[in-house]
Amino acid sequence: MTDQPGQPESSPAAPVLSEEHAAERVRLEREYLGWSTGELAKRMTAAGYPMNQSSVWRIESGEPRRRINLDEAIGFAKVFGLTLEEFLGPPESSSKRHMADMTNAVAAMYRRLLDLMKNTDAAFQIVDQYSQTFPQHAKELEDRIARAITEENRRRGPVRASPLIFLRFPTFRHAEQQADQPQGPASQG
Repeated sequence: MTDQPGQPESSPAAPVLSEEHAAERVRLEREYLGWSTGELAKRMTAAGYPMNQSSVWRIESGEPRRRINLDEAIGFAKVFGLTLEEFLGPPESSSKRHMADMTNAVAAMYRRLLDLMKNTDAAFQIVDQYSQTFPQHAKELEDRIARAITEENRRRGPVRASPLIFLRFPTFRHAEQQADQPQGPASQG
C-alpha cells in the first residue's frame, strides 16, 4: 500500500515473457540436453504434443520464426522439466539454471571423492599398521594390493583425470591454500 491515495502500489517488476524468449529457450534447452531437432520432436510427440522435426527447426531458426501455441509451450516446458514461466522467461535464466545444475553436479561428485579419499586413507592406515606389526609380510601385501589395483584398472579402464583436476578452479586453489595455513588466534580474522 502507498501512503498517497490514488497512487498505484509498487510491486516488484515481473519478468518479461515472450514468444522470442520461448523460441530461444527451445534451442538453448535442446542444445544443453544434447538433443537434435528430431529427438526433441520425438519427445514432444511422446509427451502428447505432436510435433515434427521441421516444426522445431522453424521455431528455432525460421524467418519468420514459427509461432508456438499455448499447448506446445506447455509441452516444451514439460519435456524440458521447466515451469511454464521459466520456459517463457528470459533466455539468460536458462544459463543460470544450467550453471547451477553443473555446479551442484561437480560439488556432489567432489563430496563423493572426498568421502572415497577418506575411506582410502583409512584402508591404507590399516595396511600400514599391518605392515608394521608383520614386517615379514609387508612386501607381499604391497604386491597383492598393486596387482588388485592393476586388475581394477584393466577391468574399468584407468583413471584419466587426477583428483587434482579441481585445482584448475582458482577458488579451489585459494581454499586449499587457506586450509594449509595453521589456524590459530593470529591467523584468524
